[in-house]
Amino acid sequence: MDRWELAHGRVGVNAPSWLTFEVHRPYLDGADSPLTTVHARGSVFAARRFEQRAPAAPRFGMTMPGSYRALLDEETRLTPYRVSDPTGLAPELASPTWRRMAEAYANRSDLDDVDRAGLAQWLLATCLSDSVLEVISADLSESACADPVLAAGQWARASALFAVEGLSERTRAAYSPLVDNPAPTAIHVQACAAWGYLVTRHAADDSPAPAHFARAEEVLKGLDLPDFDDALLRARLLLRQVMHAERQREFDHAWRLLGEASDLLVAPGDVDEESLTVEMRRRIADRAVDIAVRRGDTEGESRYIAEALALDPYDVKVHMQAAQAAERRGDNEKALAGYLETARLGPYGTAFALLAAVRCAKALGHDEFARVLAERAYQAAPRSARTREVLVELSDPPLAEMLNRPVEHSYEHNWHYRMYAAYFNLGESGSPCLYASLPTYAHEFAAAGSPPEVNWQRLMPPAFRANLVRESGLTEFAVAHPADLPAHLRTPAWDELCAWVERFPTDDAERQYLTAVVLFRLGFGKVVLDLLPPRPVAELTTVAELKLWHWRDVVRYVGSVGSASVFEPTASFEIADHPACPTHLRFVISVFAVVFHARETKSLEAASHWRDKAQESLDELLAGDAHTPFEKSMMESRFYRSVTYVPFLRRDRDQLAREMDRAEELARSVPASTPYERFLARENLRACLESRSKEAFGFGEHDRGRQLVAEVLEIDPYEPKTHMELAEVLLAEGREREAGESYLRTARLGPIGTARGYALAGECFDRAGLPVLAEDCFVQALRVDPHAVSAARGWARVASGALAEVAASYARDLEAWGAARRAR
Repeated sequence: MDRWELAHGRVGVNAPSWLTFEVHRPYLDGADSPLTTVHARGSVFAARRFEQRAPAAPRFGMTMPGSYRALLDEETRLTPYRVSDPTGLAPELASPTWRRMAEAYANRSDLDDVDRAGLAQWLLATCLSDSVLEVISADLSESACADPVLAAGQWARASALFAVEGLSERTRAAYSPLVDNPAPTAIHVQACAAWGYLVTRHAADDSPAPAHFARAEEVLKGLDLPDFDDALLRARLLLRQVMHAERQREFDHAWRLLGEASDLLVAPGDVDEESLTVEMRRRIADRAVDIAVRRGDTEGESRYIAEALALDPYDVKVHMQAAQAAERRGDNEKALAGYLETARLGPYGTAFALLAAVRCAKALGHDEFARVLAERAYQAAPRSARTREVLVELSDPPLAEMLNRPVEHSYEHNWHYRMYAAYFNLGESGSPCLYASLPTYAHEFAAAGSPPEVNWQRLMPPAFRANLVRESGLTEFAVAHPADLPAHLRTPAWDELCAWVERFPTDDAERQYLTAVVLFRLGFGKVVLDLLPPRPVAELTTVAELKLWHWRDVVRYVGSVGSASVFEPTASFEIADHPACPTHLRFVISVFAVVFHARETKSLEAASHWRDKAQESLDELLAGDAHTPFEKSMMESRFYRSVTYVPFLRRDRDQLAREMDRAEELARSVPASTPYERFLARENLRACLESRSKEAFGFGEHDRGRQLVAEVLEIDPYEPKTHMELAEVLLAEGREREAGESYLRTARLGPIGTARGYALAGECFDRAGLPVLAEDCFVQALRVDPHAVSAARGWARVASGALAEVAASYARDLEAWGAARRAR
C-alpha cells in the first residue's frame, strides 16, 4: 500500500488516515497489515475458513458492534472504502481476499449451504451486518438447525440482527432455534453461551442467563471434539459467564472464572489454532483488567495490561485501560500520553479518550493544549452533549455562544462548518474572525445590486475553500461549480447564486461583476475565468466592463500566487490608461500595481511609476466631493500602506516610517458610522498594524513589533496568521512553550496554516522538554498533511510507546518515497 497516495487529500478526524487504515485494514479492503489489531483479523480468519469450506469449525469469538464500521468510515474519511456490501468496493482498491468474497456475495443465490454460511460469517466479521441478512434472509427451523452447517448460517443471521437491531424481537426469534432446544453441535454450544451473554449485558432481566450457560455446558459435555476445540469452547463459555458474575458484583468469582479459562487453553497445533489462541488470550486479558480494577487488584491489573499489550500492541481498548490505570495512580503525564495514543488508534472511543486527555492536560497546566483536545473531541463526536459541554467550558464567550446555537441540519454539527459556514454554502459563519463572513457580505451586496465603492482588502487564497472542505471531512461540499452542490446542502442564498450564474452569459457587465465577486469570495476563481474568456482591453467601452475585466485579472493573479509562474495582470495595467477608466478604478489598479511589482518583479522603476499614478488619482479623489469622509480616509490610509513599498525598495527608512505613520494615523481616525463601515475600519486598522509590526521587526525594534502584534490580536484574536506571527516573536525571545501554544492557536483557527501550525508547535514543545505534547502535534500535522517530511522527522524523534517504530519507519519511507518522485 502506498500510504501517501492513499491519504492524499483526506484528513481523518484525529489520526492520519493511513494509520487508521493499517490498524483496521481488514474491515476496509480485506487484507492484513503488520499494525492490524487482533479483533480486525477476525475477517481474515473467516475468509480462510471460507476457503477451507469449514463454517462449523471454530472462528474468532468476538465481533464488533454494528456502529463500528460507521465510526471507522467517519474517522478515516477514506470515502472510497465506504461500502454497504462487498461489491461496493472498487476492484482496484480491494485485496484478492475481498474480491473473492465480493464475487461470492454477488453470486449468493447460487452458493451451496457451506459457502453460504462461510460467506455470512465473513460478512459478520467485516461488520457488514446488513449484507448478512441478504445472504441468510430468513430464519431456519429448529430441526434444520440440527445440521451444523445450517446452524452456522443461522447463528450468523442472529448475530447480524443483534448488531443491527439489538435485542429486538427478530433477534430473539433468530436465536430461538439455536438455544431453546439446542442440538448436539459446537455451533449450538456457542450460540447458547452467546445468548446468555447478550441477555446478561443488554436485557433488563438477566435471570435467564445462567440457564443458557448451563444448557451450553450440558451440550458441550456430550460432544466428542478435538482437544483444542473442546478446551477453546470451554474457555469461551467461562468467559461469557464472567459478565454475569460481574453484573452480580461477584468479582472474586469472576476472577476465578478467568483463571480457569486461561488454564484450559492448550498448546496450538497449527497456524489457525495459534490465531484462535491469541484471540482468546487477548479477550481473557481484556476482561481480567476490568475485573482486577473492580477488585482493587493493581498488581493483577498491571500484569494483564502488559500481557494484552504484548498480544495486541495497536488495540484501542488496552491502551485506554493502561491510560486509566496511570491516571488512577496519579501519573497524569503517562495517562495523557496513553489517552492520546488511544485516540490515534481509534476509532472506538476516540472522543472519550480525548476528553480524558483534556482532563489530564488541565491537571498538568497545559490549558491551550487542553482546548485543542476538546475541539478534536467535538470534531470526533459533534452530536455528543459531553464533548460540546467540555468545549464550551474551555472556549471564550463568542465561540461558546456559537457552539450553543441550535442546528437544523446534520452538517451543522461540524466544527469547521460552524466556524466558516459562509464558504460552504453561504450559511451563517459562527467564527468572529474578520474574514469568516466575507462571502456573506459579497452576496448581500450582489443581492442588493449596489457594490460599495470601498471594499475590504483581504483576498482569500483559492486553497482556503479546498482546505476547509478537506479538513472538515464534509466532502459533499467539494464541488468545482456552485450548481454541482447537492440540493440538500443548499441555502436559499446558494440557490440565488446558482440562478445568477445560470443567467451570467446574458446579464449586463455590472450584474456579471457582482456575481463574479461572490464566486471568487467563495473560492470559485476558475468558474469566474471560465465565465469570462479573455478579451482585448481595446474592446471594452463602459466603466462596468473595465471593472469586470480588472476583477478577472485580480482573480487570475491571486490564483497563480505561489505557483511556478505568477500571472502578470497586464490587462489591468492597460485598463488604468483606458480613456473610459474612472479615477477611483485607476487609483485601485495603480495601488495594486505598486504591490505587484514590489512583490513579484522587484522593479523599483515600475513600482515608482505606478506610485506616481496612484498619487495623482488620490489627489483628484480627495479634492472632489463624490466620496464621503469615511471613503476618503480609507482610500488615503490604504494608499500609504501600499505605496510605502517604494521607499522600502529604496531602503529609505525615514520616508517609510513617515508614510506608515500617516497610514496608521488615518486608520485609527476613520469616521465610521454604519456596521459595515466599522467592519471595514477594523479590517483596515488590523492590516495596517500588521504591516507596521513587520516594519518594526525589519528595523530591529522588537519590543514595538511585539506590542503591535498584540494590538492586532486584540482587533481580531481569531486570525490564525497573526498567532503564527506572535509565535515567531515568542520563539525569538526563547519562550518555546508559549510559542508552541501560539502555534497551536494557528492550527485551531485554520484551515490555512493548520498543518504548519501543528508542526511548528511540535518543534517548540520538543525544545521546551514536553515530548508528549510534541508527539501529538507532529501526528496532527501528518493527519492534515501526510507529506510533511519535517513533521515526520519530528515524530520519529520524539515518539515513544507502541508507535515509536511506526514513526521511525514512516519518516524513512516518506523520505525514500519523496526521493523516488523527485528522481522520476
